[in-house]
Amino acid sequence: MNRFLSILLSLCAISISAQAQFYNPGDIIEIDGHKAIVFETDDTGTHGKAMYVKAYRGVDDPWCNSGKHSKRLPDLTNREDGQFNTLQVLNYAHKNDALASFPVFTWCEKLGKNWYIPSVNELEAFINFWLGNNIVLEWDDDVENEIEDNNIFYKTINNKLLDAGGSAFINGVYTSTVDKGGKVYVFQFDRKKNSWKFKLKSKTGLGQDCVGRAFVKF
Repeated sequence: MNRFLSILLSLCAISISAQAQFYNPGDIIEIDGHKAIVFETDDTGTHGKAMYVKAYRGVDDPWCNSGKHSKRLPDLTNREDGQFNTLQVLNYAHKNDALASFPVFTWCEKLGKNWYIPSVNELEAFINFWLGNNIVLEWDDDVENEIEDNNIFYKTINNKLLDAGGSAFINGVYTSTVDKGGKVYVFQFDRKKNSWKFKLKSKTGLGQDCVGRAFVKF
């Protein structure tokens, strides 16, 4: 009986191992029928985070188009968990019949239940990956960060996004994190200076030049 159980457990282990999928940063995967680029994995390589290859763009006031609802939102200062922030916005929108007031969050919800607008720290983690940093760097808010002139890794990532039918990662990507003053953290990339920083902008003051990106945990 013990021998039979041992054989059975071994077969189960082999089966599970055969079914397991391992990922590396830069891999293009498909989740909920949507292509995404992996930018972070755990030690096992089976779980991590990815960004949808396509972007939400070309829309005025994409984050929020209502001053009334903008002021009534719950606390969104979470810098670590964009999924938490996104759910906070969507729960408010559903309870107040205000989905039309939050275009990018409505777009994100339609991708699937696990998709979300990233927090400021999560977007910073993607930027580290985008720049090809071997060591995860941390930057202060609203401080301009110069990119080394010989660093062209981000162009490789942008080409991967384009080859997958998506959009390059460019200037104006906003997060789901709001500071205590009610402003959103937005990624600003200056091609002429080859530098970037996070800038605070009004939730209702984002224009068509700003871009929404959806992240997912897998």
